[in-house]
Amino acid sequence: MHMEEMHERLRRARLDAGIASAHEAAERLGVKYPTYAGHENGSRSFGRDAAQRYARVFGVAVEWLLFGSGEVKRVENGDPAPDESALVPVYNVEASAGGGAVVEAEEQAYSLAFPPFYLRKITGGSVNDLAVIGVKGDSMEPTLPDDSIVLVDQSKRNLGYDGLFVLQIDGVLHVKRVGRGTRSGHILIISDNKDVHPAFERAIDEVHAVGKVLWYGRKV
Repeated sequence: MHMEEMHERLRRARLDAGIASAHEAAERLGVKYPTYAGHENGSRSFGRDAAQRYARVFGVAVEWLLFGSGEVKRVENGDPAPDESALVPVYNVEASAGGGAVVEAEEQAYSLAFPPFYLRKITGGSVNDLAVIGVKGDSMEPTLPDDSIVLVDQSKRNLGYDGLFVLQIDGVLHVKRVGRGTRSGHILIISDNKDVHPAFERAIDEVHAVGKVLWYGRKV
């Protein structure tokens, strides 16, 4: 009788969860494809930390995945485990903190996992309204360094005078603050790096609010 290896159980768990390919699994998990593919094809081993992540997303018991012991204990669809991470899509589009980035297409590159309790703390909205995009340029330094990423709540499009917003102006994405304009029907578009990037005014109907920035991350 053939005894399933750990990588074979991983593949079975992925298929039973209705995830058609290793590529799709890597996207949902927020991990690099070569890493996940190596774990599933047996060319790389994985430990408990990775197993816990896989078990949460695929709805199986960690001990079963690691050792083949106990029940599979599949979690039914729509009833995630209490500690399951919330996966937020990361898109291949960049907002400018400088000269501007033209929006041509929004293609999901991968996902980032956030603790659900943290998302509940920073927004009352749905995870389906959240997205992560890149930020290029120096106009929002020191708040947002070049090559940062930002978590955007696309349900928060009411332009208040506090916080950072992702704005689309003339087909170009910007991350900026907004303020009251000097003319009726206008708003002030404000950079934090004011010495290099002065504020400018635009008619409010020329500015499309994509969403409000809730969080940012950067390389170290």
